[in-house]
Amino acid sequence: MKINEIIDKELNSKELIAKLRENDSLIHYTKNLIVNHLCKQLDLEVDFKKAHKSFCKKNNISKEEELTKYLRFKGMLYDDHKRNLINSEKIIHIAHNEFSEKAKSDFLNNKTFLDIYTYYFLNFLDSDSAHEIYFRLESKEMNLDSLNADNSIEIDFKYGKVGPTDLLKITPIIRDQLINLELGNFTSPFKFNNNWIILFLKDKKDAIFDGITKSKMVLALFDEWINVITVDSLKKFLV
Repeated sequence: MKINEIIDKELNSKELIAKLRENDSLIHYTKNLIVNHLCKQLDLEVDFKKAHKSFCKKNNISKEEELTKYLRFKGMLYDDHKRNLINSEKIIHIAHNEFSEKAKSDFLNNKTFLDIYTYYFLNFLDSDSAHEIYFRLESKEMNLDSLNADNSIEIDFKYGKVGPTDLLKITPIIRDQLINLELGNFTSPFKFNNNWIILFLKDKKDAIFDGITKSKMVLALFDEWINVITVDSLKKFLV
């Protein structure tokens, strides 16, 4: 049975569709229908005991009563838990089979944004204050540690650390500054959201297309794919 046929069969009532929409559940419900259908279609032997052991370790579950409490909190029975773990392994299998090549291509095309940055920021209320501190930092009259510890400085500013993080999680203005910043250097002050900012690049690590990165990317691509199928499948129900 094709996906569209599954959707038509399950969403065969205007009352059901209306109730799902009223509770903001239509997308979530349909997405789960599609994923469950794909998993049922895949004949894959899954080591449930191994998956269950990993699940319990991840969720700090060591006793049977702790698992029961967890499942009740999630509104699930043990059979639901078993199905979810098996489906999770099947999703991983599908994602790697379908999207490994695209994940590698996307990684190479976006590597600049996937490198891991750790940086400090100084946030000032006005340009004059920002430039005064910038020139003192550049001239080595002070450094970040002494600046943060010097109570005699009357300039009002905020100081903080960001990262480690990739550039995809950073606002474009900050991202552009970091891409062009050499390790151990400061940016000159720039305006951002009515304040003036100085950045200091503390550390940068090149992104590597290892197993962890690959798994994250193929699963993200799988999720995007399912979202597209879900929205497309619901078009005729939303007119």
